[in-house]
Amino acid sequence: MTNSRKAKGTLYERQLKKMLEEKGFFVTRASGSGSDGVSPDLIVLKTTKKFALECKAWKNSLHFEKPKIVLYREWEQRTGLPIYVAWKFPHTDWRFFPLALLKETGSGYSLSEKELPIGLTFENIVG
Repeated sequence: MTNSRKAKGTLYERQLKKMLEEKGFFVTRASGSGSDGVSPDLIVLKTTKKFALECKAWKNSLHFEKPKIVLYREWEQRTGLPIYVAWKFPHTDWRFFPLALLKETGSGYSLSEKELPIGLTFENIVG
């Protein structure tokens, strides 16, 4: 990932973190989450709702390698926190996808632009 792309991703993660905090959530940003391959980007906590987010700001289809999704599913089982893929597609609002909505491909799992409408909205996710 180029530095400018990484910086853009970090900017969007921080914006989403702020949006969640404004709704009363405690949000922890996992430093270097992309480098360890195990931790989702944001851990989101409130007394009534808890979840984790893998954030992507991308204009093309998303693709995840199988081992990453296997690790995320194990992470969900161990922590009891569901992980959602948070996708900020250009000129649209954030959409949130539970791991179960990812489409299995020969080389991993993916989401395409045509699936954006089935993603949860910000209001859906915060309750």
